[in-house]
Amino acid sequence: MKFNWGTGIALFYGAFVLAMVGIVIASRSHDPGLMQKDYYNLDLNYQERLEKKQNTAALKDLPQVHFLAPSQTVLVQFPKEMNIASGSAKFYRPSTTGDDFTVKIDQSGTFDIPTAKLASGIWYVELDWEAGGKKYYWETSVFITNA
Repeated sequence: MKFNWGTGIALFYGAFVLAMVGIVIASRSHDPGLMQKDYYNLDLNYQERLEKKQNTAALKDLPQVHFLAPSQTVLVQFPKEMNIASGSAKFYRPSTTGDDFTVKIDQSGTFDIPTAKLASGIWYVELDWEAGGKKYYWETSVFITNA
């Protein structure tokens, strides 16, 4: 068999097609790992969330979220002058699936979340609450290290 330009071009295109088929097969088995599973509903309610964020930006003091290593808990604390009617705190990690959880916020304005069963790393926290007839929304992150 004689190797000429036509044979080289045919081999190149054949290798290219095989590589593209391999890439397509590999990409179909990959989970993109969206940060939010319900991103479509979040987009529909964007204006409401924007108003909540603006209400939060107008606050003098923002809520505090801290990881306390000695007690292995995450402390969520709202400003003392805020009378919380209701709300929720959503914890999630984009790097894993199935670890997300939501905690209801009570009127005390302070609560601890034990971290013994949580994976180490960055956790994103979404606080969504109502106080004084206004609705608020705030996002932050906390780094958890379990020894």
